[in-house]
Amino acid sequence: MNDDYENVEWNVHATTDVYTPLAEAQDPLTALSNSYDAKTLTQESSLSSANRYYSPPPPPSTTTPVLPTNGSAESLPDDLNTPRSYSIPTPPQNNNDNPPSYHAKEMTIQVTDPQKHAEGPQGAYISYLVTTMTTVETFASSHPRPVRRRFQDFVWLHNALSLEFPACIVPPLPEKHRLEYIKGDRFGSDFVERRRVGLQWFLDRIARHPELQQSQCCRVFLESGDFRNDKHMQHVPPATSVFESLSDTLLNAFTKIKKPDERFIEMKDTIDKLEDNLNTVERLYSRISKRQTDLQQDYHSFGMSIQGLAGLETGIAQQLHGFSEAVLSYVKAMSEMSHKEDLLFLNDIHELLAYCHSAKTVLRARDQKQVDFEELSAYLHRTIQERERTLHPGRHINGGLNISEIVTDKLNEVRGVNMQASRREKLARLDRKVKELEAEVSRSNDVSNAFSNQVIKEYQVFQRAKTDELKQGLKAYADSHITFYEKGVSIWESVLPILESIQVEEESESNKPST
Repeated sequence: MNDDYENVEWNVHATTDVYTPLAEAQDPLTALSNSYDAKTLTQESSLSSANRYYSPPPPPSTTTPVLPTNGSAESLPDDLNTPRSYSIPTPPQNNNDNPPSYHAKEMTIQVTDPQKHAEGPQGAYISYLVTTMTTVETFASSHPRPVRRRFQDFVWLHNALSLEFPACIVPPLPEKHRLEYIKGDRFGSDFVERRRVGLQWFLDRIARHPELQQSQCCRVFLESGDFRNDKHMQHVPPATSVFESLSDTLLNAFTKIKKPDERFIEMKDTIDKLEDNLNTVERLYSRISKRQTDLQQDYHSFGMSIQGLAGLETGIAQQLHGFSEAVLSYVKAMSEMSHKEDLLFLNDIHELLAYCHSAKTVLRARDQKQVDFEELSAYLHRTIQERERTLHPGRHINGGLNISEIVTDKLNEVRGVNMQASRREKLARLDRKVKELEAEVSRSNDVSNAFSNQVIKEYQVFQRAKTDELKQGLKAYADSHITFYEKGVSIWESVLPILESIQVEEESESNKPST
């Protein structure tokens, strides 16, 4: 590929808008009687997976065409310098025409009251009460009626948002990436509470997101009284198959961006460093937690040994039992502290790590949009070069002679091939191909720029969420320690009167040894 390709600039029309949700299904809560347009479904199903999630861009500009492509040889000047006739876009810059603020409206969601439902057609399951308060105008009320949702309903919401907003950092579901820290029966109280807290974080992140909180799928999830039927009316596109995802991953692994954008490189580096630090925090906390567990066991053994001592010292048995009970109460307080730390701090670290993974996934998707544009631009460049060689046989693009093509043309003439007719057909075919590629390159540029602009805003949301969640996790860690030490002070202060009640008898004068 010619090196000039790397040093030119692209002049395209305005990029498409990614602020509007991409799912075009009707709202089942306000138009249940309206049927979905079958023609629209047919058109959507014919789109490729890459185009499915974006609104069609405006047609290529006709006032300043990229290249004359009317198919006639006369329209192409002999001194056409192909590499200067089109170019690559510069990295997208912040657009002042974008909305001035990218902040969510007030929304509070509570996940409470987990209940186990008896086995039915789909087996036993746990449902959670979801209560919403919001100022988002699309909701029927600022205080929608509480609804019950099971875990699979949360999975549906996550998948729907991922497909509707491919450029957004959709919060991960709990246990999506890390399963090792959740053990035991899935209906056990500890497992259910951990999952409830994880689902609370999931919905909190959605509530803080300016786009996701206003999604139609989110609204249906939070306030629909007939969720089983309403969710099927959303017409969520099917997810990419595992084979397609694996193929894209393997293909992209060998494709690099030719002109990386420093802003997104810096974003990825920042997230990588955050992941490294979170992993360090997790590792050190696990070490501390293990020591606390060992200390609990030692305190428990200490308390039991005091009880054994009470069996020998019958005169102060009651006081020794009181001291032993205080030690065991101290062990219980320590265990409660560890449990709260695991639930509210360690899980917070795990969820932040999963959130980092989601952010990096979106950054990779953005990179792929740029790679798609660069590959299409290179393909257009090669096609134009081929048209030039066909228009001027025997001449290199740089002006020299192409001996191999001259020899090939002479051989074809000897064989009786009508070279003029063949050239005209090939030129017409290449002109059509150039037109198609110009439109596709322009569309790909729009998609890449729109995706990049959205990712910049998503990174701001990610940073705010990260800071808020770190604050909550560290406050929970501090609160658990404060509560533990307050209980500890109370426990040991209650022991002092018990110990003071032990009477030590003075030795009588008659029993003193004579000197």
